[in-house]
Amino acid sequence: MNRLFAFTLVIALISVSCSEATPEANTAQNEVKAAEPVKGNRLLTLEIEGMTCVMGCGGSIRKELAATQAIESCEFEFEEGRAMNTAKISFDKDKITVDKIIEIVSTMNKGQFKVGNNETEDISVNIRTKVEEVPSDKVDDSKLKVSTSTNIEMPNFVEILASFFHN
Repeated sequence: MNRLFAFTLVIALISVSCSEATPEANTAQNEVKAAEPVKGNRLLTLEIEGMTCVMGCGGSIRKELAATQAIESCEFEFEEGRAMNTAKISFDKDKITVDKIIEIVSTMNKGQFKVGNNETEDISVNIRTKVEEVPSDKVDDSKLKVSTSTNIEMPNFVEILASFFHN
């Protein structure tokens, strides 16, 4: 009986102490905000020497560049054994410069990566956001077929199992 009482008391104390969060902890959690998504308006093609693998080296480069909160994406054209590999970096030119990106990559891992030729192009026109509206009187509904069937037929598992035992 004493053990049951002690066990119940311990459980009650744990549940009470865990349910009460301090105001300081709540404030600290509320202050952490997710970074705004970056919309790249420039594409930098960068030759990089010194990459030994796309996962480790590429991951390190991505991580360093992502910390600037000015990079939308960073993709690699990597081939093992090739001296120069290529990175394609989409970035916001209003938040970071090409020179700063090159500096970040060049100074990583005690100068492991050497930056070669680079080229940039404007990608501020985003084709994905262009929508052409067609007036409803110009849409040909005769070729449009929409299925509204929601019938789903499941196989009869009893028959399937029975076929294994009757052979």
